[in-house]
Amino acid sequence: MYFTVPLHLHDWGTGAEVPAQMLVVSRPALLYAKLFANSVRVGTAVRNALLFIAVLFGLLELLAFLMAVRLSQTITRSVADLYGATRQIDQGNFAYRIPVKRRDQLAALATSFNTMAGSLGDLVEEQREKERLLRELEIAQEVQRTFFPQTPAALAGFELHGVCKPARTVSGDYYDFILAGEGRICFALGDISGKGISAALLMASLHSAVRAYHLSEDNKHLPPGLPGGQGGALTSPGKMLALLNRHLYASTQPEKYATLFLACYDSRTRRLTYSNGGQPPPLVLCANGGIERLDCGGSVIGLLDGLEYEEATVTLEAGDLLVAYSDGITEPENSRGEFGETRLVHEVQKVRHHSLANISGHTMRALEAWIGDAEQPDDITLVLARQG
Repeated sequence: MYFTVPLHLHDWGTGAEVPAQMLVVSRPALLYAKLFANSVRVGTAVRNALLFIAVLFGLLELLAFLMAVRLSQTITRSVADLYGATRQIDQGNFAYRIPVKRRDQLAALATSFNTMAGSLGDLVEEQREKERLLRELEIAQEVQRTFFPQTPAALAGFELHGVCKPARTVSGDYYDFILAGEGRICFALGDISGKGISAALLMASLHSAVRAYHLSEDNKHLPPGLPGGQGGALTSPGKMLALLNRHLYASTQPEKYATLFLACYDSRTRRLTYSNGGQPPPLVLCANGGIERLDCGGSVIGLLDGLEYEEATVTLEAGDLLVAYSDGITEPENSRGEFGETRLVHEVQKVRHHSLANISGHTMRALEAWIGDAEQPDDITLVLARQG
């Protein structure tokens, strides 16, 4: 750097002031070094510190950038894995699992997804099994419907009507009408212990047995030693109950049994011969206002071997109405107690002069109103017969 500086000089001989200029040659670095000689070391330290901080922050920024890139790639890959897994699940591949190689929260999410996929697979299998069982139950229900009479039965001056409402898909209750020839008709009403499939299977067995050994004079097919066997007249409900008791006792588990009411009506004499094996006694609502209970018989069938059953005969007069029912009608309860036999008789008496189908429908509606929103506790069966 070059610059001039004015000087004030004096002539030593005369003492006069003489103007002059001095040329100065200098370097700023030397000037700054002289001016800031004491602060240069501090400034250098500050500068070095600032440079260190700048480098440190640069490294931190670079590290953060690299971590962000890796995290972004990890999240993107995890989301892609989850998306691919959901596509597999959507296509029904419940065996697909996301590979888990890390131990972070995304890995925990993938593990949870795998667990969920396994649970979904189990649920789908259970649903398929349930649907299969439901289809089989529907088939069983259709088959069981064929066991029940499809139309009301009637002879000259005598009509029969029955209805059964299962508590589940299939019923353990049983009723049947069998034309026995020569102006006779036999009918049965039974209740198998328990509900559901096991009761329905035993009901089918009982139905088949009654049909096979129905009250017919042609009974030479019966095995020797059984009531009515080898040509003996199997014309009584009591002997039929003894036969069925032995059959169920020999072919079912010890805790399985059934209640059964059997009756045979002869239209020529208007006589009803019956035997009751532990079933709630059917009622004959007489035209004159009286009520007769058909309780002659014996114990339930299939529980003890070698039982004998009594039988009785009643003569039906014109207008008499027979009401046979399972305990599913009288036992349902609400806050006022059981529906009961008295209420059943009251409901039937209100419409006793209507058709049997209307009497049955009215009684069932009254029972449904009594049960209300509660689950039906048991199978419901009602058989009506009227002497014309």
